This record gives sequence, structure tokens and C-alpha cells, in this order.
Amino acid sequence: MKIVLLDDDKETYEVLQEVAKLSGSEIIQVTNIKEAKNIIDSEEDIDGIVAEKRVNNMPTWEILSYLKKKDKHIEVPFILLTSEITPEEKEFFEYMGVTAILEKPFNPLEVFMDIVEHLRNVKGEDYVKERLEGEEDLLKLKEKLQVKGKGEVPVKKDEKSESILDVLKRFIEFFKKILKI
Repeated sequence: MKIVLLDDDKETYEVLQEVAKLSGSEIIQVTNIKEAKNIIDSEEDIDGIVAEKRVNNMPTWEILSYLKKKDKHIEVPFILLTSEITPEEKEFFEYMGVTAILEKPFNPLEVFMDIVEHLRNVKGEDYVKERLEGEEDLLKLKEKLQVKGKGEVPVKKDEKSESILDVLKRFIEFFKKILKI
């Protein structure tokens, strides 16, 4: 999968990148709206957009609006990651068509799960299998886990989530369930 991260937070990128590597996905971090629009225009195979509410003082809902103009808003899931959100902002983003709103600190697997679930519902199971390269990737992921042993995925510098092995076991089980392996 190819996912655009519209956020200037390096830690968010690093956490998502760790899980992306294990699932054979790619995270493209951009730090401005114009660059995000250029990627949307030039890349046919964007599988999702993950964004903070604002990046470089620009509201990222502009990308949602841009996706609507390009008729891509239904097929490209948009995940909002934010440190804090008011009820009014949440209502606005839901009205704009976000796929999910996750508050930081977040579980990076939730991001991938929300994207995969959306793609499965909109584009079908075959598309998801193709983008994840099917059972082979899941087996490689399982092998990596057995070799690497335990580690932790930080959600913030001063916080730790459950062990990466436990999280990734759930990740594998989730994909097996979706792909009916």
C-alpha cells in the first residue's frame, strides 16, 4: 500500500514507517498542502491519506475538498490524526467525509486497519490482496516477527504501547480474517 502522511511530526512518520515496512507498505511524508495535491495528481495508486488537522498553518481539510473535486474522496480513505479535537471540529471533519479520526497518542495498526477496511469495502478484497501482495507478504511478516522477537512501538517519546510482537500478531490475524486465509 502507498500512504501519504500530511504531517510535519517526525515521530508520527517513524511510528507509521515501522509498521509500513513490516506490511510491505510505503509512507510518503509531505509537509505542505501543495505537495500533497501534486502527489494526488501524479500518483494513481495512493491507498490512503493520513493527516494532522493543520500542517504548516494550513488546514488539511483542503485535501478532503481537493479529493472531492477530483472524484477520489470515496475511494481514498482519509484518516485524521490529532493531539486534540473539539466536538465542533470533529463534526466538521465527519461532515467533510473523513474515514476515521484518531487521537494522538495512537496505535499505528489502527491507521492501517482503518485504511484496509475502507479499501476492502470500496474496492473489494481482491484489490486489498493485490496491494498487500497476498498471503506471501503475511507469511514474510510472520517470519520477521519470529526472528526479531520482542520490541516496542513508541506512540510518543515518553510513552510505550504494547510489545510490537503482540501488536503485529493482532495485525496478522486481522489481515488473515480480511483475506480469509
